[in-house]
Amino acid sequence: MQLGCPFSPFTKHGRPLNQNPRLAPVAPSILDERTSRQTKLSHKPRKGHGIALALVLGGVCGILFGEGCEILKPIGDAYIGLLQMTVLPYLVLSLISKTARLDAVRASKLAVAAIGVLLGFWLIAMVLIVLVSAMLPPVEGASFYSPEQDAAQQSFDFNTTFIPTNVFRAISNEYVPAIVVFCLFLGIALMRVPGKEKLVDLMEILNAGIGRINSFLVRLAPLGLFALSAAASGTIRLDEFSRLQAYLILFTLACVIAAFAALPLLLSGISDIPYRKVLRAAEEPMLTAIAVGKLFVVLPQIAEKCEQLLAEQMKTSEMDASEDGSTASVMVPLAYPFPHIGKILSCIFVSFAAWYVGRDLSLGQTAMMAAAGTVSGFASPLVTIPALLQMFELPQDLMALFILPGFITTRLADVVGVMHLMTLTIIVTLIVSRRIHVRWGRLGASALAIMLCLGMAGFASRLYLKTTAVEYDLDKRLLALEISSDFEDFTVYRMGDTIPSRPGGHQSTLERIRSEKVLRVGYHPEHMPYSFFNSDGELVGMDIELVYQLAEWLKVRLEFVPCNRQSVIERLEAGDVDLVVGGLMMTPERLLRVGFTKPYQSVTLSIVLPDHQSHGFQDWNAPHREKTLRLGAIHVNIAEEARLRLDHVQTTVLDSIASYFRGEHPDLDGLILGVDEAIAWNVLYPDHAVVVPKPVIRRPVGMAVRSSDTEWLRLLDRWLDFETHDGAVERLNTYWVKGGGTETRPPRWCVMRDLLGWIE
Repeated sequence: MQLGCPFSPFTKHGRPLNQNPRLAPVAPSILDERTSRQTKLSHKPRKGHGIALALVLGGVCGILFGEGCEILKPIGDAYIGLLQMTVLPYLVLSLISKTARLDAVRASKLAVAAIGVLLGFWLIAMVLIVLVSAMLPPVEGASFYSPEQDAAQQSFDFNTTFIPTNVFRAISNEYVPAIVVFCLFLGIALMRVPGKEKLVDLMEILNAGIGRINSFLVRLAPLGLFALSAAASGTIRLDEFSRLQAYLILFTLACVIAAFAALPLLLSGISDIPYRKVLRAAEEPMLTAIAVGKLFVVLPQIAEKCEQLLAEQMKTSEMDASEDGSTASVMVPLAYPFPHIGKILSCIFVSFAAWYVGRDLSLGQTAMMAAAGTVSGFASPLVTIPALLQMFELPQDLMALFILPGFITTRLADVVGVMHLMTLTIIVTLIVSRRIHVRWGRLGASALAIMLCLGMAGFASRLYLKTTAVEYDLDKRLLALEISSDFEDFTVYRMGDTIPSRPGGHQSTLERIRSEKVLRVGYHPEHMPYSFFNSDGELVGMDIELVYQLAEWLKVRLEFVPCNRQSVIERLEAGDVDLVVGGLMMTPERLLRVGFTKPYQSVTLSIVLPDHQSHGFQDWNAPHREKTLRLGAIHVNIAEEARLRLDHVQTTVLDSIASYFRGEHPDLDGLILGVDEAIAWNVLYPDHAVVVPKPVIRRPVGMAVRSSDTEWLRLLDRWLDFETHDGAVERLNTYWVKGGGTETRPPRWCVMRDLLGWIE
């Protein structure tokens, strides 16, 4: 029986692998096919040109047709899924089989060399962060807020990520570090197991089949990558990145220097592999990584390209090529879980964030930030970046700016990741096989050229960024929100206005509404986003628009009467209003005196405080918290609950939320609010942060009526059922509470519609 394994380099000039006493024997047919494949490498057509052409054509298609290209996204997603299906099997089979073929001496040499090279690469990344951060010019302070900051609230579980307590769960959830740990343990255990050859050969045969699948999928790359490129370029909005140009410029510059200068020049300076061959080999996996946005997907391509480069170098060498191929197959998946240079360079965002809000990090602070980011690089950047922002007392709100250009930055980082894995693998292989040939003159010239390029680029970037204007307009967009209803039969009374008295009588509320055809609603004038006045002086908010729909349903006139938190119950009991709205939390005190509709919303308690003070409030009762903490609250019941949950904390009940943000209570460290309201106020005052301590405390929200109005209350409950099941409540929540109203924009510009007018 003949076996085929085109992705396992186990021959050198036709010599069977079993002539190497360090490695186990392999079927000769595998060796023959591998040798034949290597001799044809130089004649094989390059797929990179087709991939590059597909990306360009996809980008042009997106520019021409704009958001119409979104229909191509499922095709691109399907192609990504097909590429992903081979990666985990390749990772498991390759790591186990290649590690099992090593002996203990070679494995220890491999580990020492890999650790040393990886530390050197990390040092390169930290130096780049410091140098690039120095290019930022002085700028006046600014800040930004978006509800997208919630996406950054992730936690990093070391045991789940790195310890394979259940290897099947790790595989199903794609915990790659845990999978690598398991494979290494199993591969090392198999090193000294007699009779392992049949199992290892079988795994290599399976890996060869996976390699053939991957080769077929690579031939489909132009089609899949065209769809991905067209969908991305057609839906991305260039105006969203105007405020981020400083970060994008610096990050792109650092990635280009790392991927196309520092790493390939370092490899060519210590080996016989020319610089151009390194770039040519990296072209295909780089372009694929750009298109699919996942470094994990191109691991098989990276390993194959490393084997090709090493095999070409072996043609004039006396060393056994099989050992180099085995090392490459082990090193690529083994190095993947460790932070690569592209991932570490994302820490440049912290320097940008400090510049964005008008603060300068010193050289020492930048170096410390780079070191902390490197050590924390095992976690996701969505975990690392918030921690670094906290470390330097920068606004957590800025995480929205980190997330926004993710489509671009993650792909740039993956390009660097491809070159990182390739150079790391080849350098470690050369160290283990003792073929390092240092050319100090070439290395010195390369370092000088890189520093010169950095200096010129830094000077040009600094001059350009001095003209960069940062404009924060989310507060204006919030205050510009309007109610979409056409209902016009209403009167809004403000604080201090004379409110007409209502005729007395013994009618119930529902009977009076039916007879007078008037619904009088109490509201709070500064309870964003439920009831507030916009920049045009109009009363708006989620609850106000909901009441408009109620009035249309009842066919009555509306009168809005202002209430403060202390007068809500009195106005209801006196009959001055029929209903009170404004995101009212149900509290025990209120439930004893008034009736509430069924909850149509729930609110989570949070603490609003200055950005630089937010680090000690992740838990309601953290042991390290200051003992003299003073917090404000807008209701007595909330203040009492805070006293019970927070040890040695004083609470003060405030009459006005705005008074806290205007600085009228300098003695307070923070303010306890519902998170929806806190976020809305944070939009207006972005120098504050919203923290949701654990355990999470939620309260229901409803509309208040007199406790004796059971008939009126029952009708309101049934009406809320209709509005909830119809989706009206959720639509209003998206528009007012989640900020959907601030994101309303016309379709993205495209040539076919806006320039030629051929489509609508």
